[in-house]
Amino acid sequence: MEIWFHLANVLYVVSYLVTDILWLRALAVLGGLSSLTWTLTTPTPSLTFIGWTLVYNTINVVQIARLWQERRPVRLAPEAQTLYAAAFRTLTPREFQRLLAVGRWQEAPAKEVLIEQGANPGRMLVLASGRAAVKVHGREVATLQLGQFAGEMSFFTGARTTASIEVVEPARFVSWATNDLDRFLGRHPELRAALQLVLGRDLAAKLGSDRERT
Repeated sequence: MEIWFHLANVLYVVSYLVTDILWLRALAVLGGLSSLTWTLTTPTPSLTFIGWTLVYNTINVVQIARLWQERRPVRLAPEAQTLYAAAFRTLTPREFQRLLAVGRWQEAPAKEVLIEQGANPGRMLVLASGRAAVKVHGREVATLQLGQFAGEMSFFTGARTTASIEVVEPARFVSWATNDLDRFLGRHPELRAALQLVLGRDLAAKLGSDRERT
């Protein structure tokens, strides 16, 4: 039945016209199914044609499932949602979720030193609750609160820290091992750029606080 042949080609043409990759793949699958139907109604169906059409359709179905999963709404836990709103709004919720998956949620009591001055901390962290003091040679020069980072300059430059970070109020934070985060961002350069923007805003806020103190 030639109608299936014509329908398949119409679907392929329409798939080339749409700009959404999900619709393109869905139409390609429908076109493939129409092609299979046409082939099976011919007197001598081509097994080669059937085989390759099934391969293409399988690839498209797998990619459709992946795209559908990526486009599903992301529901963050309340604590993660609070942190996202405080510091990561330039990322999409899904990007933030992927970034969180590379790090670890941790807790620290008061007086615990999270980062030593003059050290290579090997990690970057952001406060989700509590408060920490930034100290230079034992003197407090700033305070970190919800959504503020520590160890970020060492992460990007590889330099030793110029201050220590000591917990003032019991804190929860997300910590990323430097090597793990660097590998992750190497695979996702778009996230590296987005994270640099987040850290740039954090640095600007810290500099603004320093000016107010002086």
